[in-house]
Amino acid sequence: MRDASLVASDCPFLGWSHLLLLAVGFICSRTTGAFPVRDSNPLIGFSDQVRLGHLYTANENTNMHLQITPEGQVSGSQDQNLYSVLEIKAVKKGVLVIRGKKSALFLCMDPSGHLYGSETHKAEDCNFKEDPQGDGHVLYFSEKHRRQLELQTARGTLLKAFLPLRSSIPLEWLHLDNNPAESSQERTVDTGSEDPLSMLSQGSSFGHVWE
Repeated sequence: MRDASLVASDCPFLGWSHLLLLAVGFICSRTTGAFPVRDSNPLIGFSDQVRLGHLYTANENTNMHLQITPEGQVSGSQDQNLYSVLEIKAVKKGVLVIRGKKSALFLCMDPSGHLYGSETHKAEDCNFKEDPQGDGHVLYFSEKHRRQLELQTARGTLLKAFLPLRSSIPLEWLHLDNNPAESSQERTVDTGSEDPLSMLSQGSSFGHVWE
């Protein structure tokens, strides 16, 4: 490495603090073979804001919360539960990454449009573009495959418009091995209820839309 005084004379605009940083970088590159690699976790970087909540969708017969189970299955639950609590974060403008808070699996889509949960983030399968609608709902599309995110009801209907909602589940429950909230994922999503949006049973929690 050249003498620091020679570098300073060649580049008078460089201060000693810059030279120190260059020296440290040189030492790191010699000892490790390269500069440190940034954390590849897509939940780190770009926006610091991680939204925590649920993606809710419904029609006149059915209401669903998108959930990702530890087995990697993506489905809908009538009620909010531990596996429907999602982390959503922007990785670049208009593009999001979605991960199940409890299962720690990323929401992904293969080229055929099949949804699955993955331990590792693959941008080609796990990045989604958001398309906000005027009524507060959001449409999501695979950035790579151009297919729309949708959930299928027990009657075969495809639901595509999602309403981001705040979670009514205490955060401490997410760190417990067993909790009554987990049992709600076993409930049938298509009940034909006279209250398909579960407004009566859920109380005021459905009024809490993400801002």
